[in-house]
Amino acid sequence: MDGADRRALDARLAQIKHDAHTNPTSASGQVRPGQTEVYVHLTDLTLATGTGVLRAEGIGPLLADQLTELIGHAPYTVKPIIDLNNAISADAYEVPTRIRERIRLTYPVELFPYGTRETHHTIDLDHIQSYNPHGPTGQTNTRNLAPLSRFGHRVKTHARGWTVRRVNTKTLEWTTPHGFTFHVDPTGTHRLPNSPPAS
Repeated sequence: MDGADRRALDARLAQIKHDAHTNPTSASGQVRPGQTEVYVHLTDLTLATGTGVLRAEGIGPLLADQLTELIGHAPYTVKPIIDLNNAISADAYEVPTRIRERIRLTYPVELFPYGTRETHHTIDLDHIQSYNPHGPTGQTNTRNLAPLSRFGHRVKTHARGWTVRRVNTKTLEWTTPHGFTFHVDPTGTHRLPNSPPAS
């Protein structure tokens, strides 16, 4: 690719990014009713030229032309890439849509031990370290939120003897009143060997 082609590609990518930021799907940033949301992983070149190989989550690898056939020719929205490794925050107790979406993509199922509730846009997002309205900025962030069902959220908040702490960016460690310890991450629940034996 020569210099002129590279500049043309950069200009096309800049226009796609600009359009994605200035034309949101809706005022709240969520998909309009009746629309399907598809997460596609592709290179800059494929995005700019419309040709090449890409990977659609839940579907697998496709040619760009195949994705066009799959989506059809109805209006669609291109959103900027979400890098789930980047922590983002907000200076309020309420969780904005952009943070909620990252949590949903990182954790497909709630982070309560043996939880089965799928993470979706209405699941509770709990502050692992309690939110302090007089505390520092950025307390509502992707590193301090965990998706929990209402039951799991109430257990963490109100039940005596339960403790939870973040072990790393994707793992929570839960300890029950009876001394059982579990690590819960996007792959499931793992009982630690130092926990009492199951009866």
